[in-house]
Amino acid sequence: MKPSTKVAMRVLIATLVPQFAFGLSYAWIGLAPHVEQQSQWSAFAIGAIFTLPLLSSALTLLLSEYLTAYIAPRRLCWLGVGLFWIGLAVAFVWPGEAVFVIFYAILALGVGYGMTFAASLAAIVQVFPRRVATVSGIITAAYALSALVEVPVVNALIVGHSWLDALRIAGASVAVLAGIAVVFMPHLPVVHQQASVGRHTLHLLRQPRFGMIVLITVLVAPLGTYATSEVGIYAQSLHLLAALATAAVVVVAAGTVLGRLLGGVLSDHLGADRVLLVVVGLDALAGIALWRASTAPVFLGAVAMIGLTCGGLVGAVPRLALDNAPGAFSTAAGLLFAGFSLGGFIGPLIGTALGGRTLAWFVLALLTTVGLVILLLHLALFARQALQPRGSKLAEQGEYDSAGNRRAVTKNPS
Repeated sequence: MKPSTKVAMRVLIATLVPQFAFGLSYAWIGLAPHVEQQSQWSAFAIGAIFTLPLLSSALTLLLSEYLTAYIAPRRLCWLGVGLFWIGLAVAFVWPGEAVFVIFYAILALGVGYGMTFAASLAAIVQVFPRRVATVSGIITAAYALSALVEVPVVNALIVGHSWLDALRIAGASVAVLAGIAVVFMPHLPVVHQQASVGRHTLHLLRQPRFGMIVLITVLVAPLGTYATSEVGIYAQSLHLLAALATAAVVVVAAGTVLGRLLGGVLSDHLGADRVLLVVVGLDALAGIALWRASTAPVFLGAVAMIGLTCGGLVGAVPRLALDNAPGAFSTAAGLLFAGFSLGGFIGPLIGTALGGRTLAWFVLALLTTVGLVILLLHLALFARQALQPRGSKLAEQGEYDSAGNRRAVTKNPS
């Protein structure tokens, strides 16, 4: 193989395999009832262990601009996986509610994942500059695939073990695989951006277009992430067949995997704007259908579509970041993924606060619909600006450069 091909294969291995390790967070969906039954942990702690990885990874990704500017991808990967190892070790040796919340949920699956994912994006944009969304879609699909792989494995282990021993076996196995995979990461330079570190975030958010995309991501993400863990319970509340509840969980998880793959590939080939519009529109329709669902075909169809659109949104993020801020990719991607993680954290909170019943799905579908309205208004404004005279249009488009910095405006002397 050519050296470039070897480097590409090494990056794929080093970024793909660790996703299965951090996908261990999905195993908590199957473990939660056993934790409550065997260890009598509080519902608050059990819920926090599932949701806090999203919040802590979002906060970590907000710092990806600093991390990738000063730490090379290989070293940053080791830092992330190292925190994963430390968090698991402490939680498995001294198990307890507070210890699991801090070390397992926040440190291992939150901060550790955020660092590793930021390093993965920094490596991908250097090695696959023309296929950033496609490759990123593959590695995020691997993370979602964990729900289909690790949940059944952990459930099978519980038959002959306690929930903690089952998690120890699964966690130790994926931790070893992650360490082996990171060894393959080649030595790549830090990501150089077009402006000084610390200036990009505010400047990007001040751009109407990019700020709109971040807002839409936060509004749309809650529906899909809440559906991932709650569609089975919702099926039961609708008095549908028990087998349908199990099928719904598998369908939404499989849809998320496929959506992330398709979102990445289609963003590279058709454009991220088109993918974003289709994803948000279909997600709003599916959310409304799920809210009003009363029959099995409508319910399963809505669940499948929500899985696809939730995954498609994640798959489109890297290309959206690259198209809107090519000189500040790490910052833009970190902001968008942080927005998605924040939305994923908010979704279960809203659903739980509203009792997880029909009202919860209505509110989450309403948030997605608001996101669709904002997107349509923005596109209409953009189309209107495109019809303006060339001089004024260039003046508006030229207010910011590709790194997110406001260009200086020079006035001609009168």
